[in-house]
Amino acid sequence: MKIDPARIEAHRGASSAFPENTMLAFEAAHRAGALSIETDMSLLADGSFAIFHDDRLGRTVSGDAMIGSLGAEDVRQLDAGAWRGAEFAGAMVPLLDDLLDWQETVGIRFNLEMKCHGTRQGEAASALAAHLAGCDLSALMVSSFDAAFLAAIRTTLPALPRALIAGTLPPDWRDLSETLDLEALHLDHETVTPQMVTDIHAAGMKCRVYTVNKAKDMTRMRDAGVDTMITDLPETFL
Repeated sequence: MKIDPARIEAHRGASSAFPENTMLAFEAAHRAGALSIETDMSLLADGSFAIFHDDRLGRTVSGDAMIGSLGAEDVRQLDAGAWRGAEFAGAMVPLLDDLLDWQETVGIRFNLEMKCHGTRQGEAASALAAHLAGCDLSALMVSSFDAAFLAAIRTTLPALPRALIAGTLPPDWRDLSETLDLEALHLDHETVTPQMVTDIHAAGMKCRVYTVNKAKDMTRMRDAGVDTMITDLPETFL
């Protein structure tokens, strides 16, 4: 089945076929026709950002250091591709600046998921505002499970659209939407009902869901009126 490209977002790039959160995955998603990519970023010790999901090395790169203890030059030495196969060896962990430079050439939209790993929310918000100064914010948004970070980024960069990520619709979601001035809620697709989508839309927000990799779930979310389905398989649904 094929879905309107405006309703598909590539999760960590084309991460089913390529190493997640690498330029290989992002370029593949773009070739597949993705108009938007979700990616993760973590604050480094020197105030820069790595495009990296986990709080610690070990799953997608070798080592066991905490990602927040490293600087940009340390991250440049990491191999983010070898874990997926020899053909991907040498793929680098991008920095946020790399991503923004590439975005300028292709015009794709990025949903930047901030991974605060439980700390440094205010520092991350200030650093992100500095990094995005002068950028076209209409092609960017930030999302996070961390409400404290979203509150901080609302202060440091209020023009950047914000979304709260949650497993299911929080009981106080209406209060959170006002407090954080949210553009959207991002929810686990398995918990979402058509009525939830209707209520979120009525509150003036968009509803996006993660991570939708099966055709039956994609159909259900599309028919429920979900705005965007985040998937590991953009090449399948575009």
